[in-house]
Parts: sequence; structure tokens; C-alpha cells
Amino acid sequence: MTLIRLQDCPPSPWKNGGGSTRQLLIAPADAGLDDFDYRVSLASVASDGPFSRFDGVDRQLLILQGAGLELQLEGRDRLRLTPGGAPLAFAGETPAQSRLLDGPLTDFNVMTRRGRYRSRLDKLMLDGALELGSSAELTLLLTLEDGARLWQDGRPLPLAAWDAALIRRGETLRLQAERPLPLWRVELETIDPA
Repeated sequence: MTLIRLQDCPPSPWKNGGGSTRQLLIAPADAGLDDFDYRVSLASVASDGPFSRFDGVDRQLLILQGAGLELQLEGRDRLRLTPGGAPLAFAGETPAQSRLLDGPLTDFNVMTRRGRYRSRLDKLMLDGALELGSSAELTLLLTLEDGARLWQDGRPLPLAAWDAALIRRGETLRLQAERPLPLWRVELETIDPA
């Protein structure tokens, strides 16, 4: 199990000045934005503008904090994304223009190189104790609020909002909370070339 604390993921400002990104996970570890197999990140969006283009990449996006945004994907009706909504899946090469609904926001991005990896996102509720195993190659759990505790080596580690835990196939993690807390689960799996 790997613990990924948001405070240990420094923000990288965007070239256009419209926001910044904190990268939680990338593979290979030395990959850049043009050659990753998968990338999981949080972005702070401060202004309207176009989305960066990622050719050959499948994206999933959801809003964590803020009022939300309107997103215009080429060839589709305008979409409204707000906190608590389902993830939006779209091709990274699709031209996309966003407009903030009411001020800055934070979003969660899962990107996989088409033909190499696929991802699945779902929301879980931590209510008391949760023991979770990974049947996928990699499973990442993202906390949405303070208050969860992750058990490691027989002792509880407090988790802050947007900290994450990563496990591999066959591994199990234990979480606990005094009140119901939402989590997002991301499963990443290699695609077998046929």
C-alpha cells in the first residue's frame, strides 16, 4: 500500500496561468505529459478557457469543489459539471472550452493512454470501518473530506481531504471513520494487446 498525501504533491502552474495541477500518480514514473500510460491529478481551475489537448488519451473528469463549470466539447451539447455529479468521460483530443459557473474550482482527472490502460471510477461511502481489496491491477482511493483513518502496520494514520491510498492486485487496505465519509475509487487495468 502506498499513501499519497496531497501536501506532498506540489502544484505545477499551467502555461496559460488559468490554474495549476497536483499530480497524484503517473506511469511510467519519469513520464511527461506526452508519453504517460496513466495519470491521476487534481487541478485548481481559476479562469475560463480551453482544455489542454491530449491526443490518444481517454479522460475522466469530475468536480470536487466549487460551483462547477460548463463544458463545451466539440460535436456535443454543452454540459454542466457540478460537485457530486458523475464523472464525464471524453477523448483527450476533443477540443473543449470551459466556463466557470461561479468562481474557482477543483477537479479530479484520470487519464489513460488509449489501447494501453483503461480506468473505472466509482463512489464509495466509508461508514464505520471498510476493508477493501484490489481485484484490478491498481486501485486508488481518494478521500473527499478530513476524518478518515488508514490502518498501516497496526496503527491508524489520519487522512486529510484529497489524500489517497494506492493498492495493487491482491492487496487490502483498512479504513475507519467516526462519521460517513465519501470516497472515490479509481481502478486502473492494463489492456492486453490482442
